[in-house]
Amino acid sequence: MLALMAFTGFEQMVKGGTTMRERQPLVSLVTSVRGNALRVRGFLAALAEQRFPLERLEVVLVDNDPLWRQGSVDLAASGSWPFPVRVVREPRAGLSRGRNRGILTARGRFVAFTDPDVIPDLYWLTILVDAAEEEGASIVGGRTETVYPEGSVVPLRDAAALPLRECHGPPEWPQQRTGHGWPYWITTANMLVERAAALQVGPFRTDLGRRGRLPLDCEDLEWVDRAAQQGLKVVIEPAAVVTHPVGREQTTARWFLIQGICHGVCVARMHSSVRVHLAAIQADRQALALAFEALVMGWGFLDRASAVRGMRDLVRIGAYHAERIRLLHRSKEC
Repeated sequence: MLALMAFTGFEQMVKGGTTMRERQPLVSLVTSVRGNALRVRGFLAALAEQRFPLERLEVVLVDNDPLWRQGSVDLAASGSWPFPVRVVREPRAGLSRGRNRGILTARGRFVAFTDPDVIPDLYWLTILVDAAEEEGASIVGGRTETVYPEGSVVPLRDAAALPLRECHGPPEWPQQRTGHGWPYWITTANMLVERAAALQVGPFRTDLGRRGRLPLDCEDLEWVDRAAQQGLKVVIEPAAVVTHPVGREQTTARWFLIQGICHGVCVARMHSSVRVHLAAIQADRQALALAFEALVMGWGFLDRASAVRGMRDLVRIGAYHAERIRLLHRSKEC
């Protein structure tokens, strides 16, 4: 509640600083930048090619770099662009904090979220906005196509690796526009929200979401679930496409194990604010048995993807239950 009050108070302050003579943009595109400022110039160039009225677009870049890198985002964003580009500083590390700062700074009716390393299709923004207006939706999620590098350390292209591909985003998408719900989910690599609805839902949780090199996650999953459980309309529009390249370091066994631990912790934390879909948990005895089976079969048949999948699921399940116990003890102490 205190976080929501702070969110609302800051929003009123930002609103009061905008002059009435300024034409409000239709869309404020928010992207948080930490450690990947070199991607910003190419990202802005791709936005300049959008088949969207660029006079109705503003870009808000949130500089979330550590202090010693401060200024690199301003330098990357410098130049002449067919839309205003504003750089705001969020000194506290965290993807959720960066996006929260972007929402508060945004002036548009809609706020679009994505990452500086994605490549949007030409009609990406137009399709998202059209879907929101046609459906009367507060939130629209588009399709993110994951592109893997040549020579992935763990093979990710066969059927056995499907659960591992889920670590990088939804591997499957509906054929046509549909409502929000399992097995599909929305990520902030490709999402449009009404700013008024974003302020209603409240900020992204800062105990979820990537922080520096720590691949915590679920901040977008929890936020969209929270919005839907408050009664806001959420749709998925698979025609709104962005492409997200995955680096080779994110295909190593070590990365999948760390991601599994972080994901288990984050799913456990989600219980404190939303009703978590059972399919998103997968931490019961059956899931544990399947993880052991994948590990044994993988080692026995030299199937690296299956072995890594089994190990990742085992550490994920262990982390989930350990965090649930920790949170339970903490609540009793309070």
